[in-house]
Amino acid sequence: MKQVVTLGMVVLLTGCAAANISSQVRESGSEGSSMMTRCVEFSTGNESTTNSKLQKYDGWKMVYVSEYTTPNKVNSAAVMCFEKPAS
Repeated sequence: MKQVVTLGMVVLLTGCAAANISSQVRESGSEGSSMMTRCVEFSTGNESTTNSKLQKYDGWKMVYVSEYTTPNKVNSAAVMCFEKPAS
């Protein structure tokens, strides 16, 4: 019985670990409202999916990035925003 309670406490404590959230904002373009801005959300654990989602923004300027993860890496997600002059 003690082993079950101990295992339950370990799972509870590691599953409820505090999240680490980091973000960075870069200076936006000087054209103001004539800029197109697009954001993409993805899981940072899958490299092929991440690369395919970010590939369409080649040539765009990254203006924002935010990552959410837990110390035990149960969940890891990111948001990146890009901009370029409107065509």
